[in-house]
Formats: sequence, structure tokens, C-alpha cells
Amino acid sequence: MDIVDTEVPKQGVLFDDRFLDRYAGPIISDTAVAIVELVANAWDAYATRVDIIWPKRTEKIVFTIKDNGKGMTREQFQRRWKTLDYNRAIDEGSKSTPPDDLSDAPARHAYGRNGKGRHAAFRFSDPYQVRTWRDGTEVTYEVRRGTTQPFDVKEIASRDKVQGHGTEITATASDGVSLDAEAVREVLGTRFLADPNFVVSVDGTLVTFDDIPTRNIQKEIVDVPGLGMVEIIVIDSQKADRTTRQHGIAWRVKSRLVGTPGWVGFDHERILDGRTSEAKRFQFIVSADHLDQAVSADWTGFVADHPAWLETKQLVHAKIRDHLSSFTAERRREAKESIRESHASSIRKLPPVGRERWNMFVDEVIDACPTISTDEVGKVAGILANLELSLSKYGLLNKLHELQPGDLDSLYQLLDDWTLRLAKDALDEIQSRLKLIKDLDEKLHDEKSDEVGDLQPLFERSLWVFGPEFESLEFTSNRGMTTVIKELFGVKATGSRQRPDFAMLPDGSVGLYSRDAHDLGHDVDGVARLVIAEIKKPGVIIGSEQKNQAWRYVSELITRGMVTDMTETTCYVLGSRIHSAERGHRTEWDGRVTIIPMTYDTFVRRAEKRMLGLREKLRDAPFLKEQGLDGEAFIAPSKPDVDDLLTTLAADARPTQ
Repeated sequence: MDIVDTEVPKQGVLFDDRFLDRYAGPIISDTAVAIVELVANAWDAYATRVDIIWPKRTEKIVFTIKDNGKGMTREQFQRRWKTLDYNRAIDEGSKSTPPDDLSDAPARHAYGRNGKGRHAAFRFSDPYQVRTWRDGTEVTYEVRRGTTQPFDVKEIASRDKVQGHGTEITATASDGVSLDAEAVREVLGTRFLADPNFVVSVDGTLVTFDDIPTRNIQKEIVDVPGLGMVEIIVIDSQKADRTTRQHGIAWRVKSRLVGTPGWVGFDHERILDGRTSEAKRFQFIVSADHLDQAVSADWTGFVADHPAWLETKQLVHAKIRDHLSSFTAERRREAKESIRESHASSIRKLPPVGRERWNMFVDEVIDACPTISTDEVGKVAGILANLELSLSKYGLLNKLHELQPGDLDSLYQLLDDWTLRLAKDALDEIQSRLKLIKDLDEKLHDEKSDEVGDLQPLFERSLWVFGPEFESLEFTSNRGMTTVIKELFGVKATGSRQRPDFAMLPDGSVGLYSRDAHDLGHDVDGVARLVIAEIKKPGVIIGSEQKNQAWRYVSELITRGMVTDMTETTCYVLGSRIHSAERGHRTEWDGRVTIIPMTYDTFVRRAEKRMLGLREKLRDAPFLKEQGLDGEAFIAPSKPDVDDLLTTLAADARPTQ
């Protein structure tokens, strides 16, 4: 009898024919966007030259783009071309390093982030071919749209002993496109002329400033008295791009690029908010040959205190701000009218003096801060209008009348040293931290406290207790490591939904907190500082095994690339007791990792000292009474349980195994 195989074959994920078009959007459908993306890919590969052959259907000439970038190995091509939503920052970093033959060149800020740009080749042909070579090997692939998946990749040729490096994309048909070669040079000219070491040609003709239409380009001359003339070329791409890459201010000295173009100056002065449409549209190329003695030795910037640089920077930035201000004048006028119209009913109720004061506020804020959104200014203007209509100002006069002479002197001194807003912010912070110490003191001595639900959220707000270096607002719970934590500890359970970064352990819980590192362009470039807070359950004695456990977490993060040799890591292992032989700190990885055991009592005492003993001084604070708290009970330190103390002494007396 024949045996019939009745097993249903496994079916993978299927994709509709429209998926790729919707996923890539204008990268595939818009010719101008497509060619910009392909040239940007060459930039990211650290090419210094890109040669484009533009398609001509009547002459059967197919589209080709060739660069002398770093090229790709088989493994790199398979990874980068086949991965949907490829994360370039994770795999290659946020910067592109030069090839070996340009080892002295500085790293570039990468244009691409998610790998969608490679799909732009489908705008010119389906299928298309990719020829890439490096390390002596050249491989050619054919890429075509798939039937049940977005696209198929097939290797069609290879050869060895190939010199150099680079990548070439070639169409397989001379399909017509909506732009001609001259229009393409215009598009590329508005985006890729900042760096003179990156040249692009179309049909053998280099893209230059002459290719930019007069409506898109302006030239300004700035006279720096006693030093020389500065030429500023203003390029307006007329359309905001997806990112600020290839936009901003580019400084040139004797035809060489200094640093990286951008809207943040070499002294970290931000000229324009990178989130605005203007930041993704304009480019200012500044040629200042008289600054040749002010350039730093590695050409990454200018000598910060050089007189010529300081004088030139001030005048050039002022000219650029004037240009941007004139461009946004109409938008600012419309914003003022919109705000006045939205608050018309309130403003009509104001007396003439109040109305004049309100209008002056709206004009000055929008003119001085053109990047602030209309909604934000409108909200503040609405608050001001309400204050002008309120009677509270008279209530304030009554309170001042009731003060004694000594109190008035104290108030005068307070207002002389502080602003009201700053004083309130400081007092709010003190109040918040004192309440936090109270919560910590209670929860840390309550054996029923949940490590994840109760303690980890408190520790996230208590990093300042560990030291002043953790005061930064940027130092926060690292939600990007959630998946790593799950895999690292081999558990599925996490903390509360609001805090998914805490993982349960058999003997406690652990949380990760970090501060991002930033490069010169203020882009995130890895992790600068990492804190691991491991909270042990009551009864667990912190010993060598607990320290080893903390080091294993860091070792795994190093292996996964989440922690680099530029990251400073501190592991705090907190619990009720510490073995007497393990009270000291432990360092690993050449001192870049420090493991510190700490008891809960020590943690609370340290918090008290960092608050300068204010918990004792503010026993009669109004906020305590409003919360219904007893001031004496609030400041009384928690006493350790006697049985618990005897257990600790007995454990310390036992010899180490």
C-alpha cells in the first residue's frame, strides 16, 4: 500500500506586490529622491568620486552609478541588502570610516539609517545588477522584485585578484525617467557640494555650483575688518529632505573642508533647530581662506580662542541668521496673526496698557525665537492674557502688606539672589527628594516590598544618591536595552508596563540606567556611562558570588556590543547585609567597570548626607503637614531588626567557603 504524505508544507510570510512600493515610498517612485539616495549611499561608503550614466531610452543607454567607496564582501552584501529595515547604526556605527588607502581622512557622518536607500535602484530597472569589490574579490548580484517576498537576490558572477574597491549598480533596461541629465545635476548640486573631496559626475560632466539654478543659489560677501573677505554660498534645495545630512553650515579654508557640515557650531552653538524644515533645506558654504592659521591640526575644527576665528564666526553667523530671518518673515507674520486671532476674545477685555504689553510680548518672542512653534507661543500668550485679567496681583499686595519688617528684608534678599521661578524649582526639588528618601527608608526595610514594582522605580529616581555625576537629566532608564535584559537573564517576566526595563531574578531584580555618548555633531554615538542597580531580596547576603553575577551581566553586554571600551560602568549590588570579607569595591576590565556592594541603610544615610541634613531641619515643613505626616516620625531613622542583626553577625563569623 502506498503511503501518502499528508503533512501540510510550512508556509512562510507572504508579501503583497504593493509592499515594497509602500515601504520605500518616494525612494522608489520619485526619481529625484531615488538618485539622491543612491549618491548618499556612495557617501556613506566613503567614496570620493561617483560617476553616473543617465538613461536614454532612444539611444538604449541604461542607468549606471559607480563609486570608489569601500565596497562589500559577500557577507556584508547579504546582510545589508537582504535585511528589511537594516539598522546601519548598530551594524556599522553612526559614522563611516575611510578605507585603508585614505586612513588619514576623518570619519564621515553617515547619511543612511534604515537601509531603505538601496531600493532606489528599482526606480531605474527591475531587475538591476550590483557589482561590488574589495579585498581582492569582486561579486556581481542580480536583484529583482519577488512574487511572494519583496525582492530576490542572486549571485551571478565572481572573480578574484581584483584591484581597489567600490560598488556599481547597473540597470538591465533603458527605461525612461522623468528627469534629464541637466535636471539631475541641479538636484545633486543642491546637496552634495559641501565637501570638495566628494565629486559627482553625470554623463562625464562634474556637478558644480554652475549646475544650481539661480533661484536656488545666492552669494553673500562678509568683510572681516583687517582680516579679509568671506564668501558665503547659500543653497536652497527648495524642498525639505528627510534629515539634515548634507545641510547646515560648511566651512572651507583654501578649498578644504573643516570639520563636518551641520547646524551646531564648533563651539557647540546651535544656529538652527535641526527639527525645522529650514534645517533640512538650506546649506551655507563658507569660504574663509584667511583662517588658515586658525584651523586645528587635524582639521576637525578651529582653535576655539583664536582671534581671527572669533571675529569671523561672529560676523558670518550674524549674516546667516539675517538670511534665515528674512526667509521666515512671512511665516512669523502669519504666526502673530494666528495667535492674536485665537486670543481675540480675551484681549478685547484687557485695558489699553495690558493689551499693549501683551502684543509686545507676542512680537518679541516670535521675532527672537522663530523656531518656537505657534502652538507653544500661543499657550504662553494665553497664560499671559489670563494673568492680565486676573485679580491675583492684588492678592499678592495683601500678602506683602501682612509681612513683618524682618520678613520683608528676607524676601528682598531672596528676590535679589533668586528668581521666583528658580526658588520654586529648587524648593520643589528638595520636597521631591525628601519624600523620595522617606519612601526609600520605608520600602527598603519592608520585606513585603516588590523589587520590581516598588524598589526599581524608586532607584531610577534616586541615581543622584550614588554621586553628583548621576545628576544629569539625560541619565535615565535605558528602554533600548529591554530585549537585551530579557535575553541576558533568560526570563520572560519584566516589571510593570510603565517600566519594562526591570528583570526579575531568583534572588531579586536588576535595572539598567545609562547616559548616551554624543559625537561632535551632537548625534548619539553609543553609551558613555552605564549604571547597573541589582536589588537583592531581604536575607540574601552580598558576597563574592553576587559580585561575580554583576560582572557576568557586564561581560555579556560587552560581548553584545552594548558596552564598549569608551563606556564607564558602575554596578551597585544592594541588599540588607554584606559579607564582612566582601565589603570592598571590585574593578574589572582595566578599571572601566566598578562593582560596589552597599547595604540599604548605607544607601539611605548617603541620601541624607547628599541632602545636607535637610530632613532634620525641615521637620515642620508645610508639605509634611499637608500630607498628614508626623515630622518626628518622618526624620526618625529606621532601626534594624535585632534578630536580623544577630543573623548578620553570625554569618560574618562563619569562615569563608
